[in-house]
Amino acid sequence: MKKVLFISYMFPPIAGSGIQRPLKFVKYLPEFGIEPIVFCPQHAVWRANDPESAEYVFLRWTKIYRCGIDRLKRYFNLRFKRNCRRHPYFYYIALKYIWFIDFQSAWYFECRKEVTRIAQRENVDCVLTTSPPHSTHMFGQHLKKKLNLPWVMDLRDAMFDDATNRKAAVDCFRPLIHYMYEKSFYSLADRIVTVSENILDTMSQRHPDLKLRGKTSIITNGFDEDDFAGLKPMRREKGSLQIIYTGSFMGKQTPFYFLEALQMLFRRGAISPSDVLIRFIGFFSQRIRILMKRYAEEIPIEIHGLKSYQTSLRYQKSADLLLLIVSIDENEGGSQIYTGKVFEYIGAQRSIFAIIPDGPLKKLIERGRFGVTAPPKNINAIAEKLKHIILHWKERGSLPYNPNMGLRSQFSRRKLTADLASNIYGML
Repeated sequence: MKKVLFISYMFPPIAGSGIQRPLKFVKYLPEFGIEPIVFCPQHAVWRANDPESAEYVFLRWTKIYRCGIDRLKRYFNLRFKRNCRRHPYFYYIALKYIWFIDFQSAWYFECRKEVTRIAQRENVDCVLTTSPPHSTHMFGQHLKKKLNLPWVMDLRDAMFDDATNRKAAVDCFRPLIHYMYEKSFYSLADRIVTVSENILDTMSQRHPDLKLRGKTSIITNGFDEDDFAGLKPMRREKGSLQIIYTGSFMGKQTPFYFLEALQMLFRRGAISPSDVLIRFIGFFSQRIRILMKRYAEEIPIEIHGLKSYQTSLRYQKSADLLLLIVSIDENEGGSQIYTGKVFEYIGAQRSIFAIIPDGPLKKLIERGRFGVTAPPKNINAIAEKLKHIILHWKERGSLPYNPNMGLRSQFSRRKLTADLASNIYGML
């Protein structure tokens, strides 16, 4: 059996959809003759943790090494435990790591010697790094140079000019810094994997001399059928259309346009507040919570906060309509966003209302007949589509759902891991 050193910052008990791709690769790679040896942080703190995610049965026989990040303990404590939005220490951290991709590069500087020892001790055949955070690829670059290990670089999000990020004063340096690291990583990696054609297009346009298409594969995110097997939906209220959103709103993402459209329908008398119930399940910043509570004065909204991954899936199964929001226009880079959340929703087999820009995400939903789409910032268009959905539900008691099951099957985590295994074998 081949051994791959699988390096991921995002790994249980960290919570969020970002852990699902690395977690499911680790679950299914042994079926294809590849043993993943995981390297992840010991003390990483994210916006939220999910202790249940560390209890999957397959993790009991997965070799996992944990190291760091002591250098960021104070930051994690201030930012996520004490919920400080601003603190003098944050500026110190920003300045200290200003010439690196992100401040999580502290993990690399703290643990690069340890990861080298593990790679040698385990006699691994190759290394795979997955991001974000994009500084994770510094480990791959280091092991490639130090031990000449074949390296697979996996990109869940765009590395350069991520459209979801809010801009700060120091970000005037970011494009150049990211460009330099990006070119260095792409030049050295033996294989590159990313989640969408749009991300590959922008990579190739920025670095035409690297001829990236020759060594890059598209492996989308997906869903795991095992997660839905025997899953019981949550109890739900009868008499109203239940709209469920699971996840978070990162950076510039916001539910503002959706809530504004719904409020407009109520005020015009097009629909009644008793017709709908909106449930938001996930980790939400204070800014987003204040926004939701403001609209809750007129709109039936429940804010449930973070739940375990399995509980979130149960909420999805209980929905009449699953809400997907990418509140960033195409001209702002929104077409590069190919959120993994949509594949969970496809797995749940419930109709999707997707407020998203033109791009691969919209094409997927329309081609697969997985739901209805509306442009992200056009409140009138969102309201019109929403009114049609709600009135149809009131008339029929249910929403139409006739997905392309052949297309759906392409997003099985087992199948996608088979594609990754092919990339690994093709490199060795």
